[in-house]
Amino acid sequence: MWGGGKVNFETKWVCPILESEEYAFFEEYLCADTYNCMSGYVNNWGVVKMWDSCVGLTVGDYVIYDGLIYKFIGTDSTSTPGLSPLNWELAQRFTDSGLNDLWNKHLMMILAAKVYMAAIPQSTYQVSAVGATALMDTNDGLRGTSKAELSVLMDSLGQRFYNKVQFMINYVKKNIDTLPCFAQCPCVCGAVNIRNQLKTSTRIHFL
Repeated sequence: MWGGGKVNFETKWVCPILESEEYAFFEEYLCADTYNCMSGYVNNWGVVKMWDSCVGLTVGDYVIYDGLIYKFIGTDSTSTPGLSPLNWELAQRFTDSGLNDLWNKHLMMILAAKVYMAAIPQSTYQVSAVGATALMDTNDGLRGTSKAELSVLMDSLGQRFYNKVQFMINYVKKNIDTLPCFAQCPCVCGAVNIRNQLKTSTRIHFL
């Protein structure tokens, strides 16, 4: 709804803040050391292509179809991902099954919400004394949105985000024995004070 006059929220607003927002979330809620540890369990998907029934693939290739990433595991790459389990499986974000469960049930949605919330102020700009650009319904046009409206939106998203995080923390506590990287995260977690720590440009992000 809030995307600079486009039906889809453009990735140009997301990409510059993706890494820093993911890291900031871990630092605040789950410990920076947990982030560093989980980075070592991330699956390397390599180049991910848009699925095209006319393009041949080899086993192990990854494609995007209908907003999801699939791994080709069969013999017929012309079959539609998601409809042919003999040829396709959903890509797993991590090499560990416990982390994949955490990702699919909680973490992916939470990180996506945090990045989206952080991108909203960057993707809107003032068009009047009280307004910012916003998309209404599915129209490509723009209208002025008051600062109060934007504030209400952000407050609502923030509360839902907080609730999702609490659900995830409860999940982590109940499954701590099956989740690598969390054993050294006291009480999940209470951050260590490393906000000014230098981050390298090669750090991987999860989304």
